[in-house]
Amino acid sequence: MAGKRKTTKEEDKRPAKRNTRASEKKAEAPMQDVADETAEEATKEATSEAKAKSGWSFLKAPKGDQLKKTTKKAAAPVADVEFPPLTPEDEVAFDAIIPAPSATAQFRIVAWNVNGLRAVLKKDNYFRAYIARENPDVLCLSETKIDDASLGAVRQVLPQYPHQIWKCATQKGYSGTAVFSKTKPLSVLDEIVVDGAVDNEGRFIAVEFDHFWLVHTYVPNAGQKLDRLDYRTKQWDVALFAKLKELEKSKPVVWCGDLNVAHEEIDIHDPKGNRNKSAGFTDAERNSFGSLLTDGFVDTFRHKYPEAQTYSYFSYRFGARGKNKGWRLDYFVASASLMPHVEDSVIRSAITGSDHLPIALTLSGFPDA
Repeated sequence: MAGKRKTTKEEDKRPAKRNTRASEKKAEAPMQDVADETAEEATKEATSEAKAKSGWSFLKAPKGDQLKKTTKKAAAPVADVEFPPLTPEDEVAFDAIIPAPSATAQFRIVAWNVNGLRAVLKKDNYFRAYIARENPDVLCLSETKIDDASLGAVRQVLPQYPHQIWKCATQKGYSGTAVFSKTKPLSVLDEIVVDGAVDNEGRFIAVEFDHFWLVHTYVPNAGQKLDRLDYRTKQWDVALFAKLKELEKSKPVVWCGDLNVAHEEIDIHDPKGNRNKSAGFTDAERNSFGSLLTDGFVDTFRHKYPEAQTYSYFSYRFGARGKNKGWRLDYFVASASLMPHVEDSVIRSAITGSDHLPIALTLSGFPDA
């Protein structure tokens, strides 16, 4: 894991142009939940940089979705995407950065905000090759931006996962979550009631396995002007935390996904400049999240790596990833009773393809079935 980045006195004193710095700081914050918001040029820049560093021949600058406006032509349906077979070169490329599971590992879960599954699938075999190498028992994707009409096509993307649960937003090209499992879940919940209404943004899926509940969410962003902050903290968080505690009465819970909060100052590159100004780093969001961690749940990554200044989100703009100007927004949170089974909890810092990085949780020590 990456250590803390130290700045020199000269860097700390270096003057900056006010307008440029203001726009850069705004761009570094987590992007508001809007349909297909990623700019193509920023995506090309980030991917080209990764290609140059990695040497992976199949990692090309994507022809992904451009920043959409209602007056522009709609994106091609996912059904038009072709899925070429994986080659040995595709999979070998990840051998050095994705270690093989330990001999004691029993269950691996990966969670990844892909910022639009359609765009990820246009990047050659990168996405599928990474998943093949990681080989999780369960894969959780958020911000899929897939609508119900496209599900027939995208179900073919990862045929090694016969059990797939998709939750799409009613608004096309927005939000959405999915869970892929090699084994059939014992039960599935895909609805959550928030302030008296069923969530229609595709943000919640819960699946039951033998030893625990897995809850996958894409937590609402509070908005660039914090206009959804009250909804996020006073309605969504209240409803979700109640659901987690309810499920925990029957089995321990693993909660994962893009939780849209940098809990501590170590979880964000510029805490002073973003506190109470940027969605994801307001006192209200941090305190709300912290309340769950004082009520029997554990941030597994921070438990394993208490001093690691490692981030899971980097804005596409201003070369944020290359400068290590990021946020840790993606988490595996577990019931305290599950912690003896948490073998590792990591951020896959070398993986590209989205403004978020995949995170992986490895569990072990369960009784044999």
